[in-house]
Amino acid sequence: MRLRAIAARFLDLVRRRQLERELDEEVLAHLEQAEQDYLRAGLSPEAARRAARRSFGGVDQVKETHRDVQGFRPLADVAQDARFGLRSMLKRPAFAAAAIVTLALGIGANTAIFSVVYATLLAPLPYPDPDRLVMVWSRTIQYNRNSVAAADFLDWKRQSTVFHGLHAWTVRPVSLGTGRRPEQLSAGTTTPGFITTHGYSVLLGRDFLKDEGEVGHDQVVILTHRIWQRRFGGDRDIVGRAVRLDGTPHTVVGVLAAGPADRVQARDVYLPLAFTPEQINHDVHWLFVMGRLKPGVTLERANADMQAVAQRIAEVHPVSNEGWSARVEPLKNNFLPENTQMALWLMLGAVGFVLLIACANVANLLLARGTARLREVAVRASLGASRGRVFAQFLTESVTLAIVGGALGVLLAWILLDAILAVMPPFTLPSEAEVALNV
Repeated sequence: MRLRAIAARFLDLVRRRQLERELDEEVLAHLEQAEQDYLRAGLSPEAARRAARRSFGGVDQVKETHRDVQGFRPLADVAQDARFGLRSMLKRPAFAAAAIVTLALGIGANTAIFSVVYATLLAPLPYPDPDRLVMVWSRTIQYNRNSVAAADFLDWKRQSTVFHGLHAWTVRPVSLGTGRRPEQLSAGTTTPGFITTHGYSVLLGRDFLKDEGEVGHDQVVILTHRIWQRRFGGDRDIVGRAVRLDGTPHTVVGVLAAGPADRVQARDVYLPLAFTPEQINHDVHWLFVMGRLKPGVTLERANADMQAVAQRIAEVHPVSNEGWSARVEPLKNNFLPENTQMALWLMLGAVGFVLLIACANVANLLLARGTARLREVAVRASLGASRGRVFAQFLTESVTLAIVGGALGVLLAWILLDAILAVMPPFTLPSEAEVALNV
């Protein structure tokens, strides 16, 4: 029953105008009935009217008592204070404009920069189980990150026990000869299974098969969604057709879904990485290696395992591998320079101070306006308003001001975010960073 009463009171707030009309009609009917009673008692019309009003009491007081009983008073007071606050802002446009613009600038700048920072540094990678994705680098005493030799990678893959999948890739230019005009593209050459392990979604077709990573069976290609749309018009029958890359026909076996793969620098298509005998050595370091850890494997355990594997390789090949080890690092922001990360944090801190200054300025404006309203407060107190009621009025006005400033700030943030992304050099942020307004 109590829930029904609360719901009915909320509904009364929505039907406020209709209820006010009904209340006016009911009060008028009571007054007319009382006036008729006094007329029948022998009073004159004027005397009967005055007597009816005296017996009924103050009309406004009766209406207020009725509202208290029938309505949900706290919400009604908030709505009334909000309307009064809006009217007050319209009466003092200079104060309102100064406060709203100050808040909008602080909120807009913070929201725009936070959206970039969150997408780049805080949001998880848009892949399944992103915490299990790691980069594996060759390591020396002088350098923590070195590319990997092909023979080292193959030994790592055979001997390591902590990876669900370990894959190598590199990048090279290719010439696309299909269509009206040739075009120079960038190809990511990867060992079979890389796309699935990474977590890219395949829209059409499939990932490379294991035997397609062998010389002679590697004339296949996977298109990114971007190049599929731009060069092939989104043809859904592209899978199984041949395209010419560097003058050689390659069969299209898959098309990636739209997403992070389209934002990767120097990746228009993917080709299988097939090692020739000349490439399999421990001396030439030219590969990047990425892996997906087995469930439950920690970064510390992975590093210990890879260091042990690297030590065994160095014992077998001391000439090429003496002093070399391996280092496992999280994939997230692995290619984002530290100075870029520091710059983003500094920008967020700077706009945070801007917001603090904006809040301090608005607080000073509100204090100055409160001082100018001392007479109004005194009049309200003399009419019976409690301290709590006056405080609630001022609080509601401040919240109304903050809501208007915040809404304008979000609009400004949307404009600023578009401007930031427009002037930012391409590939400044990681390909996984899908920057969108984050409020």
